[in-house]
Amino acid sequence: MSGAGIGRRELLLRGAAGALAAVWLPPALAGCGAEPEQFGLHVRELAARSIAIDYASYYPPVQELRALVRERAQRVGARVTFSDDAAGAAAQRAEFGRLTSDSSGFRVVAVAPFDAAALDPLAAEAIERGIGIVTYAVSLAHQSATITADPARAGRLLARNAADWAARALPDGGDVLIVRPSPSATPPQPAASATTPDADRSATTPAAPSGAPVADPFAPLARPWESALLEALAARAPQLRAVAATTAQSSADAEAAVARALRDYPGVRVVLSWNDSTAVGAASALRRAHPSGEWSGLYAGGVGAPAIASTASLDALRDDPVLRCLVAPRLRDLANALVDVPLALLRRRRPPTAPVPLTVLTPGASQLRAFARDYRAAG
Repeated sequence: MSGAGIGRRELLLRGAAGALAAVWLPPALAGCGAEPEQFGLHVRELAARSIAIDYASYYPPVQELRALVRERAQRVGARVTFSDDAAGAAAQRAEFGRLTSDSSGFRVVAVAPFDAAALDPLAAEAIERGIGIVTYAVSLAHQSATITADPARAGRLLARNAADWAARALPDGGDVLIVRPSPSATPPQPAASATTPDADRSATTPAAPSGAPVADPFAPLARPWESALLEALAARAPQLRAVAATTAQSSADAEAAVARALRDYPGVRVVLSWNDSTAVGAASALRRAHPSGEWSGLYAGGVGAPAIASTASLDALRDDPVLRCLVAPRLRDLANALVDVPLALLRRRRPPTAPVPLTVLTPGASQLRAFARDYRAAG
């Protein structure tokens, strides 16, 4: 079929992000029988329901999230293309530049930024050219809409659960250890004061030049989480004293880091973690540091940042006697928002502004089964 009468933008949309193999024209349009006017009409219709999602693809639970996004897209008639930025921030910047170029054909791109400073100029240019930018979890200065599970609210909910537990189990109080994200292991530091929550933040988020890799694309969520957590904890449970902070990314390094911190701070009975994986490791370290007869006076908890990484954390919440609380959104709710918010922009409707709801998960919570079902979607 000749390209006569078809704009370059429409031709490229026909195979938009073709290397990603996710957006296709209907088979009837692939042959030579379609007239240019008819072809252009169908291309415009396809553009009105095509969404590009640029997600941190090495960060779990990406496969489960993709499966749920595809399920939602099929239900509402959207077409979704996923990027693959496993190489990190520089790769994402290059891919985001392609997805937001005029030649890509996309009118809305959703992105979970690895490095917000590197992506923001591209986002500003895209919005200026009429392309909608929807951020996921981490915001940009220039965006059309955002999808987030409010980390500050998650911190307050976790603090409330810990305070209620402490009123029963630790009426005389105890010390609290905070687990923050960090690009590398560092010794435990004095905890930020509840009255000056922005103090001592050097280990929270790595300072990286624009375009450089960062330790975790969602590490910035720990800042508002910790500030709100400490403030709420001081108000609700003054008998719990935040005495130190350590750093970890995963269950294994959290177990080691918390074990080291417990040797220096033996009065710690509560460990509050910036993500669910580190909460699992912290619970293990607490158990190993105390005889089983003392486990009723120990508490580990964390948040899903921005979602629970895997069913392993849900299993641990059910089975570990020291892991007592995880605060997180349902993965399905996040997936639905990743389709619904960009689609609302495409249809020139005002997208929803409310954050994705958070759930306080405890070992006996009825929602655990529903949460676990979401992680079987990719199987």
